[in-house]
Amino acid sequence: MKRRMSALHTAGRWLARHQILLGGLLLAALLVPPLRRALESGMATHMLLQFPALIVAGGLLAAGLSPAWRQRLDACNAHGMAGLVFAALVLALAMVPRLLDLVLVDARIEVLKLAGLLLCGAALRLTWQAAGTVVQGFFLGNTLPMMAIAGTLYEEAPARVCNAYRLDEQQFVGLALIWVASALAALWLAQVGWRLTRPYTPAAPKAAR
Repeated sequence: MKRRMSALHTAGRWLARHQILLGGLLLAALLVPPLRRALESGMATHMLLQFPALIVAGGLLAAGLSPAWRQRLDACNAHGMAGLVFAALVLALAMVPRLLDLVLVDARIEVLKLAGLLLCGAALRLTWQAAGTVVQGFFLGNTLPMMAIAGTLYEEAPARVCNAYRLDEQQFVGLALIWVASALAALWLAQVGWRLTRPYTPAAPKAAR
């Protein structure tokens, strides 16, 4: 039993190290000025590629958080509520057209965007499982409709809402946000349905000491 636990611990540390490395490489690539400028030059690549990539990088880097820090965060993050509220606020701000424009001309806003999306990814990773189905549903029930509404506004607005991007790009991003919100909702509902329909397997009784 001890040998098995030791092997699992070693495998966990190996996986965590590789996730940290992968997250660091992804973040470094996203921060390279030519690639960063190329991604931010188009509204679609900015919102649909760079934003998710930063969130993924933050989630991967969160694997390096020490157990002591995890315990501190868990103490103020009951049922994942605080982490998911923070993630929802970051995602809401990320879809504000004015902020998309400011990111391109103000380095301070750019730094806040990068930090916010990285922390959003870390928060989602550290709190998603602890949140449980009900809190996850509450989070998605607020975030995904907000994403779909923002997409509808982008798609149907008669004029550009972001001065830095073309109207046709704006319409494409709006439609994409609606589809992404719908796909995420369908995936989560399918996952919940699969968990509910799995046959129940009772835990094995503990051996008497």
